[in-house]
Amino acid sequence: MRFLKNLILGCLLVTAQPLLAQNIDTNRYYRLNTQFKGPDMPLDVINGGNRNNDTRLSLWGDFSGQYWRLTPADGGMWRLTTMFRGANMCLDIYNGGPRNNQPHLTPCANFTGQLWRITPAGDGYVRLSTQFRGPDQCLDIFNGGPEDNMPHLTRCANFSGQFWQLEPTDRWVN
Repeated sequence: MRFLKNLILGCLLVTAQPLLAQNIDTNRYYRLNTQFKGPDMPLDVINGGNRNNDTRLSLWGDFSGQYWRLTPADGGMWRLTTMFRGANMCLDIYNGGPRNNQPHLTPCANFTGQLWRITPAGDGYVRLSTQFRGPDQCLDIFNGGPEDNMPHLTRCANFSGQFWQLEPTDRWVN
């Protein structure tokens, strides 16, 4: 069954036009996948423990932490929230400390770390950066070590972990 789903999804991705910021349906949830790990490892929210509300790439599943809503903000920026934590918890960036530049969900407020830029990167991929750190710092994925599969902002470069795909889901915002 999973094979058939991936086959159908692959066919749709080949025929679909790249999803750019102007094509985002704000009434739909999306999965955020990287070119690095592919569609079977979307961005998810950690539930509980000392990393509660931090994010990581996790195996694909029907988990509300993998359903992301994109809401327009001023200046062409976007706020990212999940079905799991709701519209009042926004994706933000740690400023300092051991998790500096790593994203986590926190109550939505007027913080530039919660304002995300979505920049087309070609072939249906986008780059994600924040107003806080600027367009030269892109969301990437740690490869190995204690932070394996966890995202962080780092200098933009030609790394597959910095190429994100916004995959529309069949889930709609209530």
